[in-house]
Amino acid sequence: MSSWPRPAGTRGDIKLVRTNLGAARLDPRDCPTKRGSDARPMLNADPEPPELIEKFQDFTLKVFMDALDLIEHERKDPEWVIGELRRTEGTFGLYRRREAHSLLLSWSAEAVRRYLAARAADQHARQAAGLPLTVPVRDTWVVGKDPGPVDARGADTYEMTAWGRRYAALDGSTRELWLLTFGAAKEDRPEGEKAAAAYVAARGRPAGRGWRKRHTPIPFDELPQHRTALPEQVRVIEFGCGDGKHNELLDWNRQEARQHFTAEGWPALRQAIDGTGTRPGTGCVDCKALTGCEALPHSPELLRITPPERRRPRRSVSVTDLRAYRDCPAKHHATRQLKLRSSNPESPEVRRGRVVDEVLNQRHGSTPYRSCEELPGPADPASWGAGGLHLSGKEALDGAAMLEQHAFYCPLDGLAPEEEVRVQYQAVCYDPELDLVLIATPDLLHTRRGGWIWRETKTASRYLYEGESLLKHYPQLALGVLMLAAGVLGGAVARSRVELELLHTDDVTFEELDPSRPGTVDESREVIAQLAQPWIRDQDYPADPGQHCGSCEALEWCQPGIEHLATTEQEHR
Repeated sequence: MSSWPRPAGTRGDIKLVRTNLGAARLDPRDCPTKRGSDARPMLNADPEPPELIEKFQDFTLKVFMDALDLIEHERKDPEWVIGELRRTEGTFGLYRRREAHSLLLSWSAEAVRRYLAARAADQHARQAAGLPLTVPVRDTWVVGKDPGPVDARGADTYEMTAWGRRYAALDGSTRELWLLTFGAAKEDRPEGEKAAAAYVAARGRPAGRGWRKRHTPIPFDELPQHRTALPEQVRVIEFGCGDGKHNELLDWNRQEARQHFTAEGWPALRQAIDGTGTRPGTGCVDCKALTGCEALPHSPELLRITPPERRRPRRSVSVTDLRAYRDCPAKHHATRQLKLRSSNPESPEVRRGRVVDEVLNQRHGSTPYRSCEELPGPADPASWGAGGLHLSGKEALDGAAMLEQHAFYCPLDGLAPEEEVRVQYQAVCYDPELDLVLIATPDLLHTRRGGWIWRETKTASRYLYEGESLLKHYPQLALGVLMLAAGVLGGAVARSRVELELLHTDDVTFEELDPSRPGTVDESREVIAQLAQPWIRDQDYPADPGQHCGSCEALEWCQPGIEHLATTEQEHR
């Protein structure tokens, strides 16, 4: 009998346990059951969903990695490869590759050039320091053991992998693992993740295959020494595809790698492997146990929109997704699906809003909770910050004034101690007819006398226009109304409310919506349907240049948007 309970809605073999670096991050928002299921690659959904694919490549780094494979392993000229990248629309003529959107092609070409420059700079620095250079390694590094007796988890094989770009010194003394980030290079990663990466680099053996089955070791007599020798030294390097910078996260000898793995790596992986319990969220989209999960509310016909003619893979959607799509389908594909965002500085208004949000999240998330009216403002209103961002001057003074205005409307003021408070909680439900996971993350949720209060707090530079539709202007309120009306959070609908708090420097605009009123529900459903209906059937995501191009996070890769702004600028001269 296995100590890890097989989730309902799954079938298959749980004897193989395999972890990757994602398992070591232990994001508290992740679902423990999904983590445990993902660590068992031979476990499948029951019934297994049909094999459906989107038109465009949706694995952001696939084109980038294929291009680097041609350059590093096939020794193709980089500029020739980038030319092929564009000519073949990212497929390179390889088997079962999907074409990539034009924005992904532009991003990938830039990222390849940045990566090659970073690698060259790193190798130059090593050469100057008298350290051995490293060469690309094609093999997957796998730490594992041959199948043995079945243990208490029901497993007979354990494997660890670490995805990235791999390199080794020709004398076998050093291995490197380059980890990749879409945007700016991270300064650090969780200790457990770094330890797992170093251990795989230090102890991993070359292996192949492995899709939904055990990896197959590559015989040593078929490989040169630098691909088989276990190194004395390992380096893990972070590369930011968006800014081209690279940071050395660690440089450890083999003993240090083992010590860190014992202290930080294995405890994190063990927690992922043994995880039980459920937490619905973004992971529901590709969870093997979705059909048997009792924690995920099913809300058929919550949207009441027409399904697409061609069946699509299961997707998730939020109001932020739909608003991005409304602006421009190409922007949605790049920023929401591929997670590509410019590293250009945010506007002062956006930065101020993020800092105010971070302060409110910290205050509301304290235990036991307290009203913001009891808490002091920034010590220096003209210079303060939160969440790694700093405000100064007018930007800081305006933010401090908004925090002061919020104190008069803090929802925790006078709230009974027995009530439940959730900060930045993901409210999730599933529409089986659309095969769609709907996700909303209100700023604050709390119970009050048997109902749920859904609070959205926004910093505002202007007041609402009289007669302006609140739900159309803030469609996240509409989705909140629909979720509360459908009982997604439970509680008494008649006692539940959706609240909007608009913070100004000298006032607060406060609005309230009742999810038990049919008229409010009907208008909310119409607002969301107008946003979701064109999105749900689109597979092409064309660029739609307009006023929004100036602040688009994907502009630098969008030729239609760049041309639109250039034309607009000429017209206004």
